[in-house]
Order: sequence, then C-alpha cells, then structure tokens
Amino acid sequence: MKMANVHQFRLFKYFTFLFLLDLNNLFLLRVDAFSCVHLTRFHNPVINRWKESTHLHGKWDNLVDEDDDDYDEFEIQGPEVPKDMRYVEFNIVRQNKNFVAIREAGGPEMTNDIYVRETDSSVFWFVGKVARISDVPIEKAVAKQYPLIEEHAARLRPMELYPKRGSLEIWTTSGDSEMDVAYNRPNTKFSKIKRDEQADKVRNVEIGFQGEIYDSGEEGFRTLRTEDGLAMKDEIVEPDGEKRPPTDDEMEK
Repeated sequence: MKMANVHQFRLFKYFTFLFLLDLNNLFLLRVDAFSCVHLTRFHNPVINRWKESTHLHGKWDNLVDEDDDDYDEFEIQGPEVPKDMRYVEFNIVRQNKNFVAIREAGGPEMTNDIYVRETDSSVFWFVGKVARISDVPIEKAVAKQYPLIEEHAARLRPMELYPKRGSLEIWTTSGDSEMDVAYNRPNTKFSKIKRDEQADKVRNVEIGFQGEIYDSGEEGFRTLRTEDGLAMKDEIVEPDGEKRPPTDDEMEK
C-alpha cells in the first residue's frame, strides 16, 4: 500500500471492533476498514472486495451515493433519524469513504475537525473530522450528519457523553488543527453547529465523516473551551525550535 505525506496519515485499526452500546443491549459491530486520511487502498466490509483509488477518472468518482443497492439490509434505529444517517455499518463506512475521496480531491481545506461536548460543560472531546465539497458550507455538512456524529461521540465516550445522547453539542474548527488546539492557540476558535440547521438538500455523497477511534488504553483528546469556543487557558509556548505535542503537565497549567 502506497502512502503520500505519511505524517498526515491517521491509521487507527484494521480488523478491530467498535463497541456499539445500546440502551437495551450491548453488541459489537465489526469494522473491517482503515480509518485514516489519504488511504489509496482499503477494504470495504459491505461489498467485501478490494478497491483501489485512481486518478484516471473524475476526482469525485470514489464517492458512494445513497442509492447503493446494499443499503436496505440494515436495521432502523429510529423514525426521527434519516435513513442514510443512522449509525449502522454501511453508513459509517460510506461516510468514511466519502471523507477520504473528498480530501484526496480537495485537500485539507475541505475538512474541519469536530468536537462534541455535553451542554454547559467546558470539556470538548475530539470525535473526528468532516469533509464536504466546495458547494456545501460546513454548517450544512455537519447538520446533515448530526445524528451519525452525535451517536459516534456518545459511543466513543460512553461514560461522559452517552447519557446525554440526543442533546449533545457539535462544534467545529479548522481541519488538522489538533496541535493548535493542544497549545491553546488564540487563532483557533470553535464554532457551534445548530442541530436544526436545514440540510435536507445536501446529499450524503457530497459530504463525509471520519470518526475518531481509540487505541487500547488511549485516553482521548479533549480541550477546555469557553461558551464562545475560545481556549480557557493561556497559550502554551513551545520551547525554541522544538516541535512536539504539549505534555500533560503543560496542558494542566
């Protein structure tokens, strides 16, 4: 498998398990896909065959449309959630594939980092990234995928966020800005997305979501923010010439 710009890749897991918590039962959803940026080859567990992306055709040809014939095999989660945004394996994999294709075609400028918090909490959890084509504003890209993103966040943080599922807030900031967020850079501001933003005309093929997945023992990335989306703590100044994530002690100061 060939990779470009290796430092930008976020290879999480292959043949791993994403825990799906339900109010009535606990079950496992097997995710046989790379959750990463800029993969040129990946396995789609829905159609169970390998595909390779190529630049010999249109740059949007890798996007998966909502009219796929395999769509109807998945169960319904609730009448209030659009069919193509229910938290089922096919939708998760499709939106991840769309994210990769859009990012490959449009670059990181077409992406935004996604954070979720419980209402009135100052703790914002990083839960993934959203991509959209240039004709779709970030507000509508997130609003269209709101049920999918919220459900992913709730299951990613079952202790903190799952009990508040249905009332969680989704906030966005610039794509690939994790380092700026960690260092509390003042130019990195979060923006809240309205849950009721009208996005009915946005097709899922025009947007994508790549959810965060934790390695074993990983605590997860979080940040403290004000109601205005600004860092609550002072900016952390990097030592001269040193490029590294801030330490836990630096972030706690």
